[in-house]
Amino acid sequence: MHTDQGGKKRVFAPVAETARLTGDIVRLVFTAPEIAAGAQPGQFVAIRAGQTEAPLLRRPFSIGGCDAQGRIEIVFRIIGAGTQLLAAKRPGETLDVIGPLGRPFEIASDVRDSSIRGQTDSERAEAGIPCLIAGGLGAPPIVFLARVLKSRGNRAILYYGVRTKSELALLGNVEKDVARLVVSTDDGTAGHHGVISEVVAREIREDACIYACGPRPLLAALIHLARTRNLRAQLSFEQQMACGVGACMGCSIETARGYQRVCTDGPVFPAEMFFPPQKTHE
Repeated sequence: MHTDQGGKKRVFAPVAETARLTGDIVRLVFTAPEIAAGAQPGQFVAIRAGQTEAPLLRRPFSIGGCDAQGRIEIVFRIIGAGTQLLAAKRPGETLDVIGPLGRPFEIASDVRDSSIRGQTDSERAEAGIPCLIAGGLGAPPIVFLARVLKSRGNRAILYYGVRTKSELALLGNVEKDVARLVVSTDDGTAGHHGVISEVVAREIREDACIYACGPRPLLAALIHLARTRNLRAQLSFEQQMACGVGACMGCSIETARGYQRVCTDGPVFPAEMFFPPQKTHE
């Protein structure tokens, strides 16, 4: 094991479990207590998929959870050679892993428990209530955050949008960790027929606390919502990465404060970093 000054570690971690959640989405669990001990929701690991030069670069994966045995869960879609190699891993094989990496979610000090008796559904997304929002493969860090919030005595509302009902398998058994689960599907096979941002816009109240991860259109909708309704929001961006440690600038995204590296400045950013600059009147 190697540890650098930033706290991230490189370990050779044995695979504990692999399972297909859908035809092309895989859940993989590996054992790395050295990484799990410091991992926080919103952070990621960088994994070398093979033992040869192809594929050369590590792949970034959001941490979907850690347990007391130091096991770390990731969930990914098979989209190329690297993820095909990872999907083929079997228990006992080892992974070359670096982590934890990136900026995590910061849990607000004034979050309230949304499971207080006497509240109606429409009253739950008020100030101080943690509202967790995910789309597609943005689920893992949000599920991890839901479990951490519960361990601290706070249960959140979780809004989750997917293409079709079968992809709800990405949530696992998170329903027991949240006060309320709201889902949407693009094809109408479960929950709201449409995108989850439509439900959030309808239900959320002033000054709620938003924690989100998902595709760029979802994050753009939440940035607009946060700006127009004065909501606190932290957004985890999904981005292709080359080095994962801030050296190459390949994962930079444009913000109102200039270009930021998703791997080190993020992947979690406050929504106000994407608000357009206010015009000044001379």
